[in-house]
Amino acid sequence: MPPLPYALLSSSALSVAFVLARASVTGRPGYGFLLWNLTLAWIPYVLARLIAAHAHRGGRTLSLFALALPFIGFLPNAPYIVTDLMHLRWQTDAPHWFDALMLASFAWSGLTLGIAAVRLTADVVKDRLGSRASIGYVGIVSLLTAFGIYLGRFVRLNTWDAAVHPFRVARSALAPLVHPASHMRAWTFTVAFAALFLAAYFSISRRRVD
Repeated sequence: MPPLPYALLSSSALSVAFVLARASVTGRPGYGFLLWNLTLAWIPYVLARLIAAHAHRGGRTLSLFALALPFIGFLPNAPYIVTDLMHLRWQTDAPHWFDALMLASFAWSGLTLGIAAVRLTADVVKDRLGSRASIGYVGIVSLLTAFGIYLGRFVRLNTWDAAVHPFRVARSALAPLVHPASHMRAWTFTVAFAALFLAAYFSISRRRVD
């Protein structure tokens, strides 16, 4: 089992402190949704640690694949918080600079949680299949994650919909493939966010934030 993620815990604690401080000063529970989003962002990281621990104990590839499915499904929830930056608005109840720092803190927490989760699972792929497979895995997962964020932000789907409304999710996911010209935002957002995630991943993953 990897060591406790003190850097990730500290980052998340700072994010929570920002929201609590804002609510205490303004007397309003604004931006409370960020706390839920941060909670969801921890799920893929926890799943990644379970995958890493199972692999360390010599678990079979088939059982690892069973854990990988929910991991891939929940992974977009972590870097999704980056898109919450769009909620920055001029408001009179708190300084604009404070809200900017608060949203940036949550974006950083979500992004680093996603990077740490991918790094843990990429190491498992590297041990099982080699370095090239690990690099390919990171690229594919980055694209899938970016597309999942697109489905969440613009189509307004969430991870639970995959279990509750699988056909709706399938139609929404296949639409850009069937009619690519009519879904240019899906393609441009997916490629752009995947590029951002990969740049961040290879920039900070050597520091092992996990």
